[in-house]
Amino acid sequence: MSRAPQRHRFYHIFSFWLALNLVILCPLSYAKSPPGILVIANVAAHLPILTHHEVRQIYMGGTLSRKYRAVALKVGNPTRILFNTKVIGLTESRIQSYWAQLLFTGRSHPPLELSSVKELLNYVATTDNAIGYVPTQVALPNNVIVVYQK
Repeated sequence: MSRAPQRHRFYHIFSFWLALNLVILCPLSYAKSPPGILVIANVAAHLPILTHHEVRQIYMGGTLSRKYRAVALKVGNPTRILFNTKVIGLTESRIQSYWAQLLFTGRSHPPLELSSVKELLNYVATTDNAIGYVPTQVALPNNVIVVYQK
């Protein structure tokens, strides 16, 4: 007889806490997801889907950078900061230091820098072998394809 009321009380407390957690945590699951990055290329480049390593190699002056023309946004642009941290995996200061070394030794040149996403889209759309990056919410023209998404 003494066990039944205890069990009943336990279920009430458990149900209350479960309902409270659902009320608190469910709205958090609908919070805005962090912005993503699309790496895009001109359709004429006939590029397959690129791997993370290949994108990094193109943007950091590796062997693929001789075949494809990487374009980037200007320093300080929020999309550039997101790209550098999520895709390249380095801070802006580390990337600038890296390019200073490569320029000094004459081994490679940094990507062409453009001032806006619109300008970057136009450049990639009209230049063969051009590769750039844009935020995921940007509408892409027909002559541009997505080759990597992060």
